[in-house]
Amino acid sequence: MPIQIERNPYSTCFTEPGKLPFIFSTTEQPERMLTEFERHGFRGQIVGPHGCGKTTLTMTLEPYLGFRFTEIKRITIRNDGNVSGRIRKNGGQKQDMSTLFVIDGIENISWLQRKIFLKSIKRNVGGLLLTTHRAIKGIPVIHQITPSFKIFAKVVSLISPNHPSDPQRLKQVFSQNNESIRESLMSLYTIWEEDRQRFIPVRDTQSTQ
Repeated sequence: MPIQIERNPYSTCFTEPGKLPFIFSTTEQPERMLTEFERHGFRGQIVGPHGCGKTTLTMTLEPYLGFRFTEIKRITIRNDGNVSGRIRKNGGQKQDMSTLFVIDGIENISWLQRKIFLKSIKRNVGGLLLTTHRAIKGIPVIHQITPSFKIFAKVVSLISPNHPSDPQRLKQVFSQNNESIRESLMSLYTIWEEDRQRFIPVRDTQSTQ
């Protein structure tokens, strides 16, 4: 009988942005953030280091923002400056003042490109939400993400609830990856694969006896 090997829970298909909810440090933070966003005329930025969950946070907020905007356009600017995007429409309206632009990685283009890009967007849409490693001048900061081991441990428990992890081992992984949740999850993927490779030969030997 073939051995059923469990799929690695840290695979990208389980951990990429949107697959897991953003974990807030306090229960009132989502409402406070949305109130702050509205107070600034639906202009704001979420600031935090690489791999801390900025994109996941914007996706977690989308259902709430969908009540205010008929269209949400998400744009990702990658490290090499390439741009990709998608549009989520509520009702099929054309882009207008009911459109929210969510832009990930705005710091990946030069200040001049950024200035022109944001200026063109601000004229035509009702909302602008940025994620960035460094705060951009002229846009209010509505939330600053500070990495914490407590949040990372909660993420791990959501991903792999049936396999409790050694807290000391998790702390070591988190520290070795400069407190980046994304990079730490990638390390856990590698660790899981290495453990599985050691596990398979034992099972194979037992099955032939």
